Amino acid sequence: MGGSIAGPYGAGGGLVIGLLTGLFTADSHYGQINQTIHTEQQKDQQLEAAIEQELARQRELENQIANPGAAKSPPGQSPASNTTAAPATQTLPRPMPPANRPPENSQLAGINKPAPTSAPPFKNVEVRDVNGDGIPDLWIYYNPQKPGEIMRQEEASKGDGRVDTWSYFNQGQLIRRDVDSKGQGRPDVVFYYDKDQIVREERDEHGQGRMTYRASYQNGRIARLEKDTADSGRADVWIFYDSSQEGEVVLKEEQDLNGDGIADLWSYYENGRLVRRDVSAVGLEILAKREQLPAPTAAIKAKEIPGS
Repeated sequence: MGGSIAGPYGAGGGLVIGLLTGLFTADSHYGQINQTIHTEQQKDQQLEAAIEQELARQRELENQIANPGAAKSPPGQSPASNTTAAPATQTLPRPMPPANRPPENSQLAGINKPAPTSAPPFKNVEVRDVNGDGIPDLWIYYNPQKPGEIMRQEEASKGDGRVDTWSYFNQGQLIRRDVDSKGQGRPDVVFYYDKDQIVREERDEHGQGRMTYRASYQNGRIARLEKDTADSGRADVWIFYDSSQEGEVVLKEEQDLNGDGIADLWSYYENGRLVRRDVSAVGLEILAKREQLPAPTAAIKAKEIPGS
């Protein structure tokens, strides 16, 4: 009977003793963990101090490189007297940096490397202030594949910074020049060039988006002019010039009086003077109705038009 009673008490006592022993063991284990954490924290602090010291040394080296005169010793003092022995630091294993924090001295890795000597990258746009008022008025665009070869040029000819002239080049030679002469934000005069010499000129004289004036040039001199004086969308006046002489010397002028695209009146000149006029039957009738018959001082002939 005593054994049956003592059995449960003995078992209970053993359980209490086991629990106490486990608690003491756990406390000892957690103490060791805390001690290890404390030691690692001290190592981290030492490592951070070493990193700060290295960063300070790198900054001092940067200052010496940027200001070489500052590193000279004062008069009467040898360079060796300025140097102080760096405190010995304990060599510690370098832990891996946290995932969300890059190495603090990573950007200084190449500070002692010589600077690259390659030329700066080529920029294909050049901006100029021609009149010196502080406002850009000339933009030059170069060929990215051939530095120095102009592809396009924009000008603000009025000095207000607003582009009103566009020049285009092919292999460095001017081929077209667009001009906004009316300030509408779009070209109304266009010049065409061949080997940098003008060959054609077009104008939108009425500002309606279509050309009403077309001049052709030979050897840089005007040779033929077409004009849409009625604003009908097609030419009704043709003027021919003597391109072998200086200035605009007229040889002949043709006019379409009824707007059918066919000339009805021809005027001929010599040395800039009107010497003869020819008019078709249709043209003569139109001029009679308008009371605009040619002056009697010029010889007038009725000219037959094929198919009239």
